[in-house]
Amino acid sequence: MTVTSRSLARDTMLALAQHAEDAMVAFRNRDKLAVAVGSERAMFQHAVQAYLKQAASGSDETRADLDWSNRSIALRNAADILGFCAFMGTELPDQHDVEELYRAALAQLRPLGTGKPALDRLSEVTTTYRLVRSLRVGGRHTEALREARLDPPFYKASGAEPRIADVQFETGACLLAMGRPRQVFKALGESGETYWEATEAAAYSTRHRYGFVLALAEQSVGEWDRAIQRMEVALEHLVRHRVPDTRHLTYELSLTLTLAETLAAAFSRSERAVTLAQQALDVAEQIRERWGVIARARTPLSRAIRRVYGDLALLAAQLRDSTMAAQLGLRVCLSAKQTGFASHLRAAEPLLPPRIRGLVTQALAAERLTVAPESSQDVLRDHRQQQDRTLAVLRDTIQRRINPMLADMIVPTATDVSDLLRALGARHALDLAGLPDSLAEGTNWFRTLITPTGDVLFDNFVPGDHFDAYFAGRGGQQPFKDRLHHDDAQPNWHALAVEILPDELLHRLRESATEENPLELLISAHQELSLLPWAALKVDETGTRLVHRAVLTHTPALTCVSRPHPPAVSGPALVQLIAENDLWVEGERQAWNLPVTDGPIPLSRCALDGEPPLPTTRTRLSDELLDPEEGWRFVHIAAHGDGTGLDQYLALPAEAGGQLSAAQALALRWPESTLMASCHIGRVVNVAEAEPVGFVMAVLTGGSQCVVAAIDKVPDVPAGRMSRHLVQIIRGGGVRLDHALRRAQLNRAREHELSWALFNAYVR
Repeated sequence: MTVTSRSLARDTMLALAQHAEDAMVAFRNRDKLAVAVGSERAMFQHAVQAYLKQAASGSDETRADLDWSNRSIALRNAADILGFCAFMGTELPDQHDVEELYRAALAQLRPLGTGKPALDRLSEVTTTYRLVRSLRVGGRHTEALREARLDPPFYKASGAEPRIADVQFETGACLLAMGRPRQVFKALGESGETYWEATEAAAYSTRHRYGFVLALAEQSVGEWDRAIQRMEVALEHLVRHRVPDTRHLTYELSLTLTLAETLAAAFSRSERAVTLAQQALDVAEQIRERWGVIARARTPLSRAIRRVYGDLALLAAQLRDSTMAAQLGLRVCLSAKQTGFASHLRAAEPLLPPRIRGLVTQALAAERLTVAPESSQDVLRDHRQQQDRTLAVLRDTIQRRINPMLADMIVPTATDVSDLLRALGARHALDLAGLPDSLAEGTNWFRTLITPTGDVLFDNFVPGDHFDAYFAGRGGQQPFKDRLHHDDAQPNWHALAVEILPDELLHRLRESATEENPLELLISAHQELSLLPWAALKVDETGTRLVHRAVLTHTPALTCVSRPHPPAVSGPALVQLIAENDLWVEGERQAWNLPVTDGPIPLSRCALDGEPPLPTTRTRLSDELLDPEEGWRFVHIAAHGDGTGLDQYLALPAEAGGQLSAAQALALRWPESTLMASCHIGRVVNVAEAEPVGFVMAVLTGGSQCVVAAIDKVPDVPAGRMSRHLVQIIRGGGVRLDHALRRAQLNRAREHELSWALFNAYVR
């Protein structure tokens, strides 16, 4: 029952997420300070406490906002958030019985008791449905079935008649969870068909839920053809009668993806399965782009959509023999990364420089629903179309006035694979992504290899023992990544390569590439793989390093790429060497022919052709980079660095507060080539299901086309020697920064990996 289990888990997650999202939006609209709450978990806790406080304040009957209706809504909203958190495994400090909160919400609506007329029939029906769902999710199936035994008169004239289909779905889901699929037909069959065919209910958009759960029952007993036929009919009905709101988009996403998975399970190479999966991805991106998921980075729908991406990627990998499926898998992983970048940037809005913050504010305003949710379908549709036009104009403006990378971070759109292939040019590209899925069984790893001829190869892989030893540690040992500075810490670099790199890429590296004629490989890593010293991997058992066979470049996401390759380094160069706190910069000073001084080395203008360096007229690096008249083409910075996200910083004493943060760096005009000999500045590890937005990302967004930086702490002397060698190569003229890095790494490839392999070249 894997397909059925996944379908039910995803459908439940999306329903819980949509209701919890509504509760969180209402909370944010009421509490403007909510955005200042730090973590997602803290925000959920804050919202629950606020709703419970509102519900407990009902003794003051003189307050309109504390009447029975609002008390009931507050209890229901608290239950919605708590139920979602429990389902997603997010533990909150204050635990409450979700079902009791729903019962308390119903009690507010029934002052005369159960079975008596309710003060608000609509709320009574919708809250009862949520109680049934919560009991089912909690494994209390018998209670759920008892609560779901509701006669049609219960719904009549309530305004919530369409919800009968949701309750019927819960009835069927309970029986499926109890291992009694054939009883679904007895419970819902003939009487249900009479109701849905012979009454006005035939035009309800929710009618598809009745057909959907019957199809799941047929699916679970192996009646694949009947299940597929019934789902096709249900989807056709939903598309014909849907309403342009979040609920119906999540309905469509759930049903479309389940139908695709069912086709793939029954007919493993079904083109129809791929087409439906593409439609499901389109719907997920509509939810992302049109309903503000990226604007609310730490709320329910954003987390649910991320797991849906995992389901889609698993389906694409299952259909791996199809070119369409491979491109779908790539699109899914790119969309997941895009969403994470945009949400992370928006969550950090208060840290952003005014110019960028203004653009983010415009995007948030454009996505905001400014008509009543209960408006007519025509009004809602017209409003969404106007939103799409406004966002398209904003994206185009950012692309033209700043660059495509920032546009993609603020207003992401669906990736056009053809455009991406053109931007990659003659390079090989390797995209890696780690995504959760609806069954919450941990991280699923996916990889896409794109060849210079435009072939796209997509699959999923299971990390092995060597992956675990490097990143998590095994046998009581610390992870290798945390003890590379120990001489005896030698991971099996060849076994790591075999576990991580696709077979086709390994074959090409071994058979077609040489040190003198390397292939160009662009890597977009993800999560812990961003901390892997890729250059150190060994592609064969004789010890040939990856850097011996490839020119390696990295990018936070392939959607960042807009040029075939970075340019050759040219001058003038802006050089900032900070010889403080035991930072060794003597080698770099000599490479630039900077004078020996008793005090700090001044910020300097240096030429590549041997002309003597000159101090700049300004003392702050940021002031120089803000002036477009200076015409900087290269910047070299040697300074201590640390931090994460937009708080990542370079320690530059002349800057305000002695630091230049990634958030501040976003506002600067960075030259096309940048060398940063600073610890951690190339570290792009993810932050809790969001993509990394750090200093390197800021420099690329600010205009640089190639950035060389360290992904972790590198001892000062080896870092200084590496940078000195890079400068010497660059001053020879006509060399790209990524090529210069490879030459410097090859020169040191026999030394300990710590001295050379932790430097990456990042490009856009």
